[in-house]
Amino acid sequence: MLRLRYSYRTVITFSENIFSHHFLLRCIPRESEAQKIVESICTILPDDKKTWSTDSFGNTLLTGYMGNFHNYFEFCSEGVVELYDYKIQEKLNPLFLYSSKLTQPMNKIPEISNGIKLSENGSVHENIFIISNAVNASLNYVSGITSVHTTAEEALALGQGVCQDFAHVMIAVCRHHGIAARYVTGFIQGEGFTHAWIEYHHGGVWYAFDPTHNRPANDGYIKLAHGRDYSDCAIDKGVFKGLAQQKLEVFLKVEQEQ
Repeated sequence: MLRLRYSYRTVITFSENIFSHHFLLRCIPRESEAQKIVESICTILPDDKKTWSTDSFGNTLLTGYMGNFHNYFEFCSEGVVELYDYKIQEKLNPLFLYSSKLTQPMNKIPEISNGIKLSENGSVHENIFIISNAVNASLNYVSGITSVHTTAEEALALGQGVCQDFAHVMIAVCRHHGIAARYVTGFIQGEGFTHAWIEYHHGGVWYAFDPTHNRPANDGYIKLAHGRDYSDCAIDKGVFKGLAQQKLEVFLKVEQEQ
């Protein structure tokens, strides 16, 4: 068991006052047999109406509304989690076998998928490594070249991307080969940014793999949410009235409890 303390803070500064601000956050770790919440608190400024709920995938949601004028929005999620063996027993939802908006195969996904020779006698776990090696050979990690709207096809065409793109491409290739896979957002111990990885289903269990680092996501990974792709588990979304530019600052610290 590994016990980690995390602090995740996002500050959005607006160039002009805004109002009628609706927001949706997925910034609270979700519980499973692989992850237990010991402490959890989320603060929002300016403080106003907010509601706790869950989405269709079971992710914790915090939604709210700020009607008054304001020129900044800040939320901070802090807590302690205990991490165990990253295996989640769960009946497969067939939804994760099919392509989604950001993983839709066109030309590049079938091309890379058909070029991968999986082991006929090997386990699914061994084939996951084979797929990840192929993804890493096709993509270079370059920040700022893609956006949250970039599809797996577009990332492959560029040959560049960030963790989100590595995850989307690997999910698309897994599904092409009949392996159920889903997108995960969260934190990693020792890294100052949010991260994305995948979970793949085998024998009634979800296992985790990090294609960006080309390794199983076993130790030090705090899971926030999962879905078909990024669009199902974005950490924060919002709409508001007003003509304003936004400046985003994110602060993240994840460290082992002594």
